[in-house]
Amino acid sequence: MLQHFVEETVSPLFSSKTQPTLCYMGKILPEISAYPRIMHSHKNHVEISIIYSGISRYLIGDRKQLIQPGDILIYNSGVAHDELSGPDAQIGSYFFAISNLEIQGLRPNALVADDVLPVFHVGQDFHTLLELCETMLKQMEQPGEWAKYLLHFETQALLEIVWRSIYHGRKPQEGKSQYYLGQRIKEYIDEHYREPISIKDICRDLGLSESYVSHTFKDMLGYSPMQYALRCKIGEAQTLLISTDYSITEIARMVGFDAQSHFNQRFIKYVGISPSKFRKNYRSR
Repeated sequence: MLQHFVEETVSPLFSSKTQPTLCYMGKILPEISAYPRIMHSHKNHVEISIIYSGISRYLIGDRKQLIQPGDILIYNSGVAHDELSGPDAQIGSYFFAISNLEIQGLRPNALVADDVLPVFHVGQDFHTLLELCETMLKQMEQPGEWAKYLLHFETQALLEIVWRSIYHGRKPQEGKSQYYLGQRIKEYIDEHYREPISIKDICRDLGLSESYVSHTFKDMLGYSPMQYALRCKIGEAQTLLISTDYSITEIARMVGFDAQSHFNQRFIKYVGISPSKFRKNYRSR
């Protein structure tokens, strides 16, 4: 018989008053990532993405970052991100949405400060983390009587591993934008992209020249302002397709398209499949 003793007590990262809540989780297979999630954010929760296969570049906030297996991506609530996978750069990942997250020194539903680059490498805990992800996924897919209790504590374990990877690994890179005006343009588009805005509207409202706006913004993000606005529309549409039962016509109108045919055309161009097929793919996983 082998008997093992616990050598030390554990001090949980989260107090009983602020228990984090797992809202949803899932696994994206590499072949599914061929249809990328375009620019989107999450209002009321943190999303944690754990990369287990593939290499690509993701746009997080206002910077592109190379990601690879073993990386953890932290999307604080309200932070826009663009997953630049596709047929030639397929990414396998697990994702977790966690709400009711309160950590001393950070705003609600944030795991890192908003001015650091939120990409971290797991290191030696990678295989342990993958095993935990698979265990949680099986419990979500085949819930039993104790599944919700197990998931609650497994979510805590997941956050502990992620926390250790963030703060006991490499020092987070400071990520304050060098482009103050570019950030102003981005914030303007984030607020108005559902409206029929043009580059002239942006220039008029911000008091900037058209050439300066286009050059500064593209230099910062790699997209023109109007390309970015369109990606925001498509990303918001993807979120609505996944999380609501609105019709495709209603969704097209909600994100700022006058005609469903135009919406379908743009969606296929940027995602690679139609809105209806995208909804079916995500809901049948």
